[in-house]
Amino acid sequence: MTSDPCSFGLKEAAQAIARRRLSPSELLAAVRARIAECSHLGAFIDVAGEGAEAQARLIEERLAKRRRVGPLAGVPISVKDLILTADALTTCGSRVFGDGLPAGSDAPVVAAVRGAGAIILGKANLHEVALGVTTVNEHFGPARNPWSPDRVAGGSSGGSAVAVAAGLGPGSIGTDTRGSIRIPAACCGVTGFKPSYGLVSTEGVLPLAATLDHVGPLTRSAEDAAWLLAAMTRRSRLAANFTRAVGRKPPRATIAVIDYFFEQAVPEVADAVAGVVGLLGRQGHKIVRTSLPELEPAMEASRVIVLAEAIAFHDPHLKRNPDGYGPLLRSRLEGGYQLSALQYVKAEEARIALMAGYHQLFREVDFLVAPTLPLAAVPIGTQHVSLEDREISISEAYCRYTAPHNMTGAPAVSVPCGFTSERLPIGVQFVAGLGRDAAVLGLGAAYQRATDWHQRRPKIAGIGK
Repeated sequence: MTSDPCSFGLKEAAQAIARRRLSPSELLAAVRARIAECSHLGAFIDVAGEGAEAQARLIEERLAKRRRVGPLAGVPISVKDLILTADALTTCGSRVFGDGLPAGSDAPVVAAVRGAGAIILGKANLHEVALGVTTVNEHFGPARNPWSPDRVAGGSSGGSAVAVAAGLGPGSIGTDTRGSIRIPAACCGVTGFKPSYGLVSTEGVLPLAATLDHVGPLTRSAEDAAWLLAAMTRRSRLAANFTRAVGRKPPRATIAVIDYFFEQAVPEVADAVAGVVGLLGRQGHKIVRTSLPELEPAMEASRVIVLAEAIAFHDPHLKRNPDGYGPLLRSRLEGGYQLSALQYVKAEEARIALMAGYHQLFREVDFLVAPTLPLAAVPIGTQHVSLEDREISISEAYCRYTAPHNMTGAPAVSVPCGFTSERLPIGVQFVAGLGRDAAVLGLGAAYQRATDWHQRRPKIAGIGK
């Protein structure tokens, strides 16, 4: 085989293995070698050892005997290190649990992908306890952006995005509470999908804010995301719909554009997403401009809900082992103690109002299109940015366009749509009404068939163009 195994997408790798053009051991060895080459990117906290090799050999034996294997047989998948795995400790990107939490069994989402034949490659780096948007981890070091290693990878699923972008496995499982899958996907130029709330089980996933937490895939394309999502939801009657949706042309749709999602975007980002809107219009979709006044108050409400629910979970751990948290993270987490019950109730009222607004919006339109982030990946160490002459935290900036979809539970996919003048990726989000996961993945896949942004690779460790 002449192709670099690390260049394979998830579906491509699965099909090559099934057709015996690529062996699981060959793919695993190539990916592990690439991980060693790219160790400076900080994508992983732990890399699987002999157990992964044994699983690869077992799949090869089954294939040789023409026995049935799962749809992802032999495909190496990484897992964000706050999702429990039976064969590795789970650190949550922190030292508050010592060396990590042992698990008697896999989280259901991990068991599902193993059941589909995937090989768990290792545990991906993350922003400590998932409370942050940069994955500058105070214990394990930063996850570095493969396009420019002095830039952040985004967070909190930064290691997962780095792994996919740098060819360290064709897929990863992340979590998303205010944008933690889509933010790093946009920063690193990959595809990240936040499913509808509750579609993928969060059992066995350490919570940040249970009412907003989602589990979803990061891959190179929307088609690959659908394949991984189907494996993650293998018991769902809807699973087959995901892979079918990305293989067919979506019907003409009404697509909303809302000013809120462009108000603080830098010109390069706004122009790139305007180009996406123009392409969708030329493809025959109807573009409508509308407003949603519930969006602005929902931003602060999202912050309150996350901090309130995060401190409720971490309170006993903070009291038992405060020094187990990084100083910056601990200071932010302790801010949850300052919140009042009134603030939390008001935040929940704002969330309910936004949910009603989304319900009405998606009765009138099929999709919403918006930038994923108002600006591209910032230098590591950046705490504040200036947008429209206003100084705001990087967390507020990066969550502005992503957090509303967690507040409502709506499915949202971020796909690459261009680059800045500094050669940093730009992401666009496609959003649909609750439960329309297949449709939004289908629109993302259709956009990617018409463009090649998702096929671009960073020039690092011999990867891509």
